[in-house]
Amino acid sequence: MKIYVLRKKKGRKYTSPACAKAAADIVLEYEERGRPVAEGLHVSVSDTKNWWGMLTADAPCGFDLEENGRNLSALTAKKLHALEQQYLGGLEPLNSEWRAEFLSIWVRKEAYMKFCGEGLRMGLGKFSVLDEQLNYAQTVQAKHRPEAYVSGVDVLPGLTAAIACEAPFEAPEVIVCEYAGESERDIMDEAADLLTARGLTKAELKKKLKSKGFETEEVEDAAMRLEELDYLDDEAYAARYAADAARKGKGKLRIARELAQKGTDAEAVKAALEAVADDEDQLSERDRAMAEAQKMLRGEKPDEKTLARIGRRLSSYGYEPSVIWDVLGKLRNS
Repeated sequence: MKIYVLRKKKGRKYTSPACAKAAADIVLEYEERGRPVAEGLHVSVSDTKNWWGMLTADAPCGFDLEENGRNLSALTAKKLHALEQQYLGGLEPLNSEWRAEFLSIWVRKEAYMKFCGEGLRMGLGKFSVLDEQLNYAQTVQAKHRPEAYVSGVDVLPGLTAAIACEAPFEAPEVIVCEYAGESERDIMDEAADLLTARGLTKAELKKKLKSKGFETEEVEDAAMRLEELDYLDDEAYAARYAADAARKGKGKLRIARELAQKGTDAEAVKAALEAVADDEDQLSERDRAMAEAQKMLRGEKPDEKTLARIGRRLSSYGYEPSVIWDVLGKLRNS
């Protein structure tokens, strides 16, 4: 007996057949009344907003999984069996103890109803998972339904789960799986929106697409296709970025560092910096550094403390030491 569980990612689609295939290489199908079946195994599936789980066993079984943080209503408890209502009635509605006990009852009921192959169609009030002493029953049997062994099981923190099985069972193995699901959008549409919003290097685009759950192979294919269509061009991006950064007063060391952090290759960075140096509309590196220094002086004659502050500022802007010393020397002698 095994439980496979995976956490869903935002903005992705998850179907039980796809999850079963990814988690356990199981081909999952559904009977006409909605019961999941798999060749050679008994299976039961549970699906919440943020989690998906599947139980596999050698005997008929039912499995339910709920998130502890799900929204609950005290009115729902009125649909339960009289014994269960009596038990919850002794607790403060909706406090932490009430929530924990309600979910423990709920998952046991769901697991048994799935074991019977009926689900919620059976009716929540037609059987109890508590005995006459208001203890959790080891076995549960609704009228005209088979008996099952029912027990809560530990899966992961923040989740409450239970199993119903034809035969007594030990704690199952819990296998946490990774599966990104399927995109709700075409990857090329997603990439186009990202590139329209702002310029990106190939490395930045790939990182963003992967963060949205796209698989590495499809991301690589999309990036290659976008390069072929000239929507992605790291050299052109680097040239634009370097020119804009230079106009903002940044030195070539900082420009090179920022482009490298964006995943731009060294050759593209070198070409971009050379283009800035050759651009007649751009100030030279020394002139840009002097312009930044003059902004700090505001027309005042500098003292050594001010010169030191200017030197630190120019260094943070990415100017080479030789340029900084040249500027400071000229300011001293001005």
